[in-house]
Amino acid sequence: MDVVLPQPDWIVGKHALMNLHAVRRNGRTEVDPKSWRIPYQWQGCHYQDHDDQPFLLLINSGGGFVEGDAAELHATLEPDTRTLITTTAASKFYKCPDGATSRELVTLKVGAGALLEYCPDESIPFARSRVERRTRIELQPTSRLFATDVVAAGRIHYGAGEAFAFDDLFSEFEVLVAGRPVLTDRLICEGEEVGALRRLWDGATHSATVILHAPGLADGLEAEIEERLGGDGVTASGATRNGDAIVCRILAAEAWACHEAIFRAWQVARPAIAGKAARAIRKC
Repeated sequence: MDVVLPQPDWIVGKHALMNLHAVRRNGRTEVDPKSWRIPYQWQGCHYQDHDDQPFLLLINSGGGFVEGDAAELHATLEPDTRTLITTTAASKFYKCPDGATSRELVTLKVGAGALLEYCPDESIPFARSRVERRTRIELQPTSRLFATDVVAAGRIHYGAGEAFAFDDLFSEFEVLVAGRPVLTDRLICEGEEVGALRRLWDGATHSATVILHAPGLADGLEAEIEERLGGDGVTASGATRNGDAIVCRILAAEAWACHEAIFRAWQVARPAIAGKAARAIRKC
C-alpha cells in the first residue's frame, strides 16, 4: 500500500492520521497499522465472530473536532481479506467561531475478492460548526462491500435543540468500482441553504446512506431490504439497484431509528455478501 505521510505544516494534535493494511496471515486477516498520528490511537483488533475477520474500532482520542482540526484514515485491503471497521462513538464537530473548517477524510481501497464492512457512527455538526467530510471507497469488480454514512442535523436534544444550527456542511460519500463511480452522494449546505435542508428533510433529523456491493447478488434482494427499512422513527426510506450494487436511503427522526434500520438492512445483506448472520457489534 501507499502510506500517506504527514505534511510539514500539520500541527501535532490537530491533524490525525491512520494508515492501515489488511493482509492474509496465519490463516486469517490481520490488520497492520503502518503508521498513526495522534489523536488517532491504535489498540488492535478483536475477532468478534470467532472466525478470520477482524473487527477494528477506530479511536479518535480528541473526543471531537474543534476549529480547524482534521483527521485522515487510509486503509488498503489486500485481495481475499475481510475486515470490519467501525468507530467508538459519533464524530462530533464543534463550533468554528473564527471560520476555519474541520475536516474528516476517509479513503478505503478494497482488493479483488476482499470484503469490507464499514459502519461508522453518525457525524454530528454542532451549532456554528463548519464541516467537510469526504469518504471514498475504491472497489474491484469482485470486491464485496457493506458501508454506511449517517449525518445528523445537530445536537437534537441539547437544551432547546440545535437542529440545523451549523454554518456550513460539505459531506461526500463516494464508491467506485474499477475506477467508475457507482455512488456519489453529496450534501452541500452553506448559509441560507441550511434552512432549505430542514424543509427537504421534512421533520427528519438524521439521514443515512447504505450501499452494498458484491458480484452475483440475488434477484429481488433490494426489494427484501427495502421492506425491512421502515420502522419506528423512520420517516422515509427506499432501496434501488444498479447492477452489482444496492443503495438504500433512510430519513429518521432519531439516531437510534437510523441505526436500527441499518441493522435490519445488514441482517438481509450480510448472509449474501459475507456468508454469515449479522449481530450487534461489540464496542466495549
